[in-house]
Amino acid sequence: MDYLYADIYKKLEEKIKNMEVGEKLPSERAMVQEYGVSRNVLREALVLLSERGLIEIRPGKGSYVTNQQKASLAKHFGSFFETDRESKMKVLEVREVLELAMFEKAALNATEDDIRIMEEIYHQMEENLSMMAGYGNLDLKLHMQIARATHNEIFPILVSTLYESSGQRIVFMEEMFPEAMKSIHRDHLGIIQAIKRRDVKMVRKVGKRHFDVDRYVLLSMDDINGKKDV
Repeated sequence: MDYLYADIYKKLEEKIKNMEVGEKLPSERAMVQEYGVSRNVLREALVLLSERGLIEIRPGKGSYVTNQQKASLAKHFGSFFETDRESKMKVLEVREVLELAMFEKAALNATEDDIRIMEEIYHQMEENLSMMAGYGNLDLKLHMQIARATHNEIFPILVSTLYESSGQRIVFMEEMFPEAMKSIHRDHLGIIQAIKRRDVKMVRKVGKRHFDVDRYVLLSMDDINGKKDV
């Protein structure tokens, strides 16, 4: 996430710590004025707070502080993550196990609206393919949307925790293997298409390819060698 997003998330997180369960947060308009941010930035922060279990967003009524068991789970997982390559590889291993199950569940449970949102995010990714930061944020949005499409509230918590630790993004495939960016991008489309077809076997096959680190290493080496030959 960008610094503005992270800053608002942290400020709201601190605010919530001093509130009671069931207490209502100020209106979006009031928070936009208080923090001096756009409504979109505020809403993204609120969505993440909701997925971490800190608040419940009630459409038309506002946001309310919830039981923080879910938040403590996210914090517990986040404390394990470091930024060195060995730790990143361990996170990738956990992501593969978690997200393959998540892809299968989404293929069974995704609604038409869930799939429409996935496709919209993918089109935005197409437009930002050459922009690593913008693409990475959309990558997070897509995987979080797939997590929501399982209609199991634990998946978004776990996925957001694997992506976010202390306000920092962790372990995007395209960050570790930038030379394989186009292949990684195509995998995203394959996953969406398999979910749309309700094809559990295909979504698992594409998902395993998406997390195949050895494949990306080979693709990266081929790209590097190709550049040397030019």
